[in-house]
Amino acid sequence: MQATYDSAMARVFADEGGYTNHPKDPGGPTNWGITIRDARLYWKASATAEDVRAMPKDVAAEIYRKRYAAPIRYDKLPAGYDYTCLDAGINSGVGRVVPWSAKALGQPVQSIGEVVTAANAAPDKVALIQKFWRVRMSFLKSLKTWSTFGKGWGRRVVNGEAAAVKMWLQFGAGLAPVAVGAFLQGESAKAKSASKKAAAGATASGTAGGTAGGASNDPSVLGIDPVLLGSSGKVAAAVVAVFLIGVAIVLWRRSVVDKQRADAYAAA
Repeated sequence: MQATYDSAMARVFADEGGYTNHPKDPGGPTNWGITIRDARLYWKASATAEDVRAMPKDVAAEIYRKRYAAPIRYDKLPAGYDYTCLDAGINSGVGRVVPWSAKALGQPVQSIGEVVTAANAAPDKVALIQKFWRVRMSFLKSLKTWSTFGKGWGRRVVNGEAAAVKMWLQFGAGLAPVAVGAFLQGESAKAKSASKKAAAGATASGTAGGTAGGASNDPSVLGIDPVLLGSSGKVAAAVVAVFLIGVAIVLWRRSVVDKQRADAYAAA
């Protein structure tokens, strides 16, 4: 939707920032989010790192409009989902928009045209937007560079989700400011509740895992005669301990993300 584009690009530029050339970033020299590869493809064929550093912001804006927004048919997508797809294309590649949309929609869409049709027909735009951002977060966490860039990527995703939902409420659903604010606070409350539930589950699983781990070494902690438990029982207890501790880690991470989502919705 055209009405959201300026807001979307303001967020993109704020997230992408200025010039970077991180040794672990496969994009190499980058400015305004435009890599040296894109600079050579769409601006200067022989662009150097210094050219990228000096790239005017309006050049980057033009590249984004023609090479990222146009291919995903930004103006035809529902408000909020347009920014959702644009930011994903900029951060991870336009080619990921269709397959990630297929997962978010729960439909085997195979082209951006099918995405546009299905997204506009989706009965719950908020749920669609939120599902897409979850798919994106899952992908980013799978990357080997998550340990280096994960903190920034995670922040971009949770804040982007809240901003996208707000765009839908404002420009798509046409809600009044008071209603928009109330809805966002409601989403914040839901995320906060989910965070607390996950944290409680993490604590319980961690405690149980520690107990099982102790039993593998000393069955008497459970009031069991070591002779009765036997070596196979100790191995089983160790396996259970590892599993429960793994569950605790997953739940703890989920709790952190939901807390960040709660904060993002509250601030949107």
